Amino acid sequence: MTTVAQANLEARKLADLADQCGMSVCFFIEEYALDDVVPGICMNPDCEYSAEYEPDQRKGWCEDCGRQSVCSGLVLAGII
Repeated sequence: MTTVAQANLEARKLADLADQCGMSVCFFIEEYALDDVVPGICMNPDCEYSAEYEPDQRKGWCEDCGRQSVCSGLVLAGII
């Protein structure tokens, strides 16, 4: 079960990721919902690294902080 703090972090990270892509969260979802590769973002609170990942990625490698902590934007949005 997701805690309130985790849900808030996921929502903030999704908003940050969409902002990095220059779009709103709604447009981000619409733009990437059916793609094979989508933007993902590091889930560490102090890291804003983002890169292209598989749509179902939950533990992608972060080049900045060196952890398996990158999550796909579609996972954060609850699409996958």
